Amino acid sequence: MKIKELTLMTRQLEAMKSFYGSLLGLELLEDRPSYLSFRAGESVLTFQNGSPGENPFYHIAFTIPTNKFVEAKRWVSELGIPLFSKEGQDEFAFENWNATSLYFYDPNGNLIEFIAHHTLDNATNEAFGPKLLLRISEIGLPVDNVPASVRELTSAFQLSLWGGDGQQFAPLGGAEGVLIVVDRRRPWFPDGRTPAVFDSKVTMEAVGSASLRMQDGLYELKSI
Repeated sequence: MKIKELTLMTRQLEAMKSFYGSLLGLELLEDRPSYLSFRAGESVLTFQNGSPGENPFYHIAFTIPTNKFVEAKRWVSELGIPLFSKEGQDEFAFENWNATSLYFYDPNGNLIEFIAHHTLDNATNEAFGPKLLLRISEIGLPVDNVPASVRELTSAFQLSLWGGDGQQFAPLGGAEGVLIVVDRRRPWFPDGRTPAVFDSKVTMEAVGSASLRMQDGLYELKSI
């Protein structure tokens, strides 16, 4: 599975334009009064103007080349973006996935992850920069009932459980793309915030063509 387009809500369009466009250097595809779209490798990241009173926040991950983690970490730091640190640790290894991650926040408070999956054959000699954000690889989907949501998603998109207990935490997909289905009462790793449900639209490459709405219609997912 690959995430092709992700649409999320924000109340800070100008700040997001500056952060993702000017600072991170992603190509700005569309700039409208109510939304912005950026190119992130094989994916498109769109931020749409949110409703007054909401402060939506999400967990989003971007794939980087397997051999560029050290460079990516240095690049983020040189941009002046503080890395998330827990107990003095700002690198996080996932042995079950054979992957390494770093985290930071964007101006909206979204938890952003750069993840190097060492099972993917995507090494490069190119110096790290915005072009090496290869795709959006993860989106967090907090839900009321993880097992029921997993049944819906696996039935609609023929996704497989990729670790997790399937009860409170259920990553669906694989190294190229994952839907992180999590109990909305379970704190996010690694920052410990309690997740919340906000409007999200996910377009992915998956087996067959299907569409699904979840969480009272707040989540809209489709495959192409």
